[in-house]
Amino acid sequence: MYISIDLMYNMLYINGMNEKTFKLFKSLVTAFLAVLMFLAILRAQLALAAIAGVAGILFLTIVRTTGSLVVDEREQTVREKAAQLTYLIFAPTLGLSALGLLVLSHDSNYFLESLGVIFAYLTLFQITLYTLSSFFIDRKFGGDGQEE
Repeated sequence: MYISIDLMYNMLYINGMNEKTFKLFKSLVTAFLAVLMFLAILRAQLALAAIAGVAGILFLTIVRTTGSLVVDEREQTVREKAAQLTYLIFAPTLGLSALGLLVLSHDSNYFLESLGVIFAYLTLFQITLYTLSSFFIDRKFGGDGQEE
């Protein structure tokens, strides 16, 4: 949960988010985490509720604002590297989990097979999103999309 929030936060913040947009984004993520915790508690999914609570505390602690939003080169580089590392860890983990669940649960457990399919779709969505965002960011900063 926290990884995807971190990735979205880094992508939006680096791409010229102003203070009003930042506060709206922070409110939306906080509301999402609160609703997720509420639904998890209602459905007795205590692990999900605990993880959402920890993610919310981390998000509100790390993403708090004091004064104006000032991003220097070092902070921007750190956030770019964090977003890249997040993708490099999350995409293969999700993809390998999808493959493992699909292979190991074939004809034996419908639930695990369904979970594998969901993980596969999430992996494909993440790869597509990363590819498209890389393409458009490259174009935005004057690239022609060609490798040298």
